[in-house]
Amino acid sequence: MTLKLELINIDKTLQKSDIDMDTLIEKMLGSIGSVDSELRDKLIYNTFGKLIMEDFLTVKQMQHIIDVCYKNLFFDIGQKASDTVFTRSFSALVIALIIEKDREKRFLSDDIILKIINGSIEYLNLETDIRGYVEEKGWAHSIAHGADLLSETIRHPLFNTKFSSKCLETIKHCLFKESTGDTPYVDDEEERLLLAVEALMEKGITSNEIESWVVELSNKLNELLENEGYSLNFFRKRSNVVNFLRGFYFRLLYKNSNLKLRENIVTALKHWHEKLYNLN
Repeated sequence: MTLKLELINIDKTLQKSDIDMDTLIEKMLGSIGSVDSELRDKLIYNTFGKLIMEDFLTVKQMQHIIDVCYKNLFFDIGQKASDTVFTRSFSALVIALIIEKDREKRFLSDDIILKIINGSIEYLNLETDIRGYVEEKGWAHSIAHGADLLSETIRHPLFNTKFSSKCLETIKHCLFKESTGDTPYVDDEEERLLLAVEALMEKGITSNEIESWVVELSNKLNELLENEGYSLNFFRKRSNVVNFLRGFYFRLLYKNSNLKLRENIVTALKHWHEKLYNLN
């Protein structure tokens, strides 16, 4: 029986005794980066979600999954337009599931959690293949999935605000990454990065820190404009930053919170609107 067929046959009434769980885990880990989107995304990832969140796995099994997926995060890192991005990206999602589960009931060691916190930051910094949807192969979405992992680590009880500045620097770096095919983010990557910022705010990062960071985003864009003029690269990065700030503003508005931060965001958006308007 193929792995795809085996996973299709797994239903909601599955009992722990029904299958050899260790063998199934190895099969899924071995195909976690498959270019078959149905196998990778709909079957392997969803099955991992079911097994992890519904307590089908032992602590030892989840530790093994973490070990393999953590190594996968940095497999062939630095490659662009390579199928290895699927391995890295979907490994990030599976790690995020286990971190979420560990928040409910602690079973991972402090050392492992701290390693994942640092690894999630490092992964987003190092990933260079930032494609979203790949024709005929489905979602790569490395930045979105990396942001999901970062958000889960921030929500974990062991996350300390001493990591906050690194997280903000990483999110800024992601908004200015050189893109494959020289296009801006088009698949809601900014929204997923924004969730990590919101997680930091819920964790207790000060409004002053976020306000200063918003200014840094705008300043970095100004530097790019000064160095390159109205280049295509500038317009791509401007699109990333402006879309991120727009999303940030409206999420704060919906919550009717952080008036001063909203005002700072409006100032930044007005500045970049006027820059473009003056150009035209």
